[in-house]
Amino acid sequence: MLKVVVTGGSGRLGQHAIGHLLEHGYEALSLDIAPPPNKQCESWLCDLRRSGDLYEAFRGADAVIHLGAYQAPSLAPDCETFGNNVTATYNVLKVAVDLGVRRVVCASSIAAYGFLYAPAIWEPDYLPLDEAYPCRPQDPYALSKVFGEQLADSVTRYSDVTVVSLRFSGVNFDPAFETLPARWTDPGRRMGTFWSYVDARDAAVACRLAVETSLSGHEVFNIAAATSRYLEPTGELVRRYLPGTRIKEGYSGHWGGLDVTKAAEVLSFEAAHVWRDYLNSDGTPKTPSPTGRGSG
Repeated sequence: MLKVVVTGGSGRLGQHAIGHLLEHGYEALSLDIAPPPNKQCESWLCDLRRSGDLYEAFRGADAVIHLGAYQAPSLAPDCETFGNNVTATYNVLKVAVDLGVRRVVCASSIAAYGFLYAPAIWEPDYLPLDEAYPCRPQDPYALSKVFGEQLADSVTRYSDVTVVSLRFSGVNFDPAFETLPARWTDPGRRMGTFWSYVDARDAAVACRLAVETSLSGHEVFNIAAATSRYLEPTGELVRRYLPGTRIKEGYSGHWGGLDVTKAAEVLSFEAAHVWRDYLNSDGTPKTPSPTGRGSG
C-alpha cells in the first residue's frame, strides 16, 4: 500500500482525488487549512506556507499530489494569491526533496498559457494548445502556476525527485452536466479555455496516473477531454471568434482547445466522462441518466 499525501484535500478536486486513490488501494493523508466536508482518510489541518508541518506529513510518503492553492485570481488580493501559491509550491517541493519523496504531482492550469484571466483576449497562433505553446501569463494566479512549473524544473535538476505538472482545463464538478446547456447560449464567454473542459472524476484519474507512470525529471501535461463542451463544430467557433488563429492539421469536428496527445501517449489518460454521454443536443438528460460521485 503506497502512501500519498494530498494537499488541498478538503477541496472539491481534492475530495475526488482522495476517493479515487482509496478505491485503488492507496493510503492517503489529506492536508488542508479547512477540515474536509467528507472525511475519507486521515486529515491534518495544515498551512502549506509553514514548512514545519510538511516534514512530519511527508515522512514515509511515496508521492505527493499538490492541489492546495487559491484556484483563481479573484479569491484574494493579488499579492496574497501569488505569494500563497508560490510559497506553498516551493515548500512542497523542498520538503519532498529533503525527505526523498519519489514523485510530486502538481496541479497547474490552462491559465498558465495566459489567456484565461487576461484583461483582454488575443488570438493564439494556433489551436489546440500543446505543451510547447509559450506561456504569457498576465494575472497573479496564472503567474503562480508558471512559477510553480519553473520551481519543478529547478528541483529536478539537482535531486532525484520527479515532478508532474498537470495543466487542467476548466474542471466540471456537475456530475450530470445539468448546468452545461446554459453555457451553450454564449460560446464567446470566457473564451480562454477555448471550449475545453475536464470532469473532476477524470481529473482525479489523471492525478493517479501521474503518480504511477514511470517518468524522470519534470514533465508537463495538458489534462482535458479531447472534445469540446459546445454544440457547434470547433472550427466554426474559431472562424467566428478567432479568425486569425490557425487550426492544427488533423483536427475537425468537436475538438477541445487543449491538445491532450501527450497525456494520452505517456500517461494513458483518456477522459471517460464527456457531456455527450449525459445530455442530448437539446440539453435534456439521456435515459437512463448516468450517476456520478458528486461534486465533493
